[in-house]
Amino acid sequence: MSKSARLLRPWSAARAARWVLACTVFALGGNPAFAAASVGLAGKFGDQALLVIDGGAPRTMRIGQTVQGMKLLALSDQQATVEVSGQKMQLGLGAAPLGVGATAAQRTVLFAKSNGQFVTECRINGELLRMMVDTGATRITLSREQAQRLGINLQNRRTSAVNTANGTIPATLIDLDKVRVGHIELHNVPAVVINTPMPYALLGMSFLQRVNMQHDGDRMTLSPRY
Repeated sequence: MSKSARLLRPWSAARAARWVLACTVFALGGNPAFAAASVGLAGKFGDQALLVIDGGAPRTMRIGQTVQGMKLLALSDQQATVEVSGQKMQLGLGAAPLGVGATAAQRTVLFAKSNGQFVTECRINGELLRMMVDTGATRITLSREQAQRLGINLQNRRTSAVNTANGTIPATLIDLDKVRVGHIELHNVPAVVINTPMPYALLGMSFLQRVNMQHDGDRMTLSPRY
């Protein structure tokens, strides 16, 4: 067989599959096994974005550049737009890193009320309760009446003092077996119970720091971490 004939011979299915994979790896800028799992916008340096990928040190990226399967599409003072596997994602400056692997079905989107507060229905130990997102609260915060409605026994629990807008007040420390917000469910979430009546329970950082949280205007997107 001549050299030209050998070059023009049909490819086998296996050879064609290997070629497609190689092109995909090249287009993504590396091995798919090393694709980013999370990304956040740490800042802006001139016309470059400072991105934190998978919790590493901030690195600069220019518009159009692709790193670990992630392409920077646009950049402003407060946000960046990246594309991963054909999906566009908005990164807010200083917001918690967003999980790249989370599908739309796994994300929970909250919308602000007219007063700017994010209020959502949650399930605590299977019981429904309305909660307000409060990034200033260290733990999930319940009133005593709310805890009793959820069937939580407060006897022989550890007590402490917590700081509130009305000063320092006594509180009971507990752990919640299950907390579900939309599609996201976490287990063994620290919480605090206070005697002060509240219109809403507070969804504090004991839950929020364990998810990826992105705030964009009147929309807040929560997604699971991996």
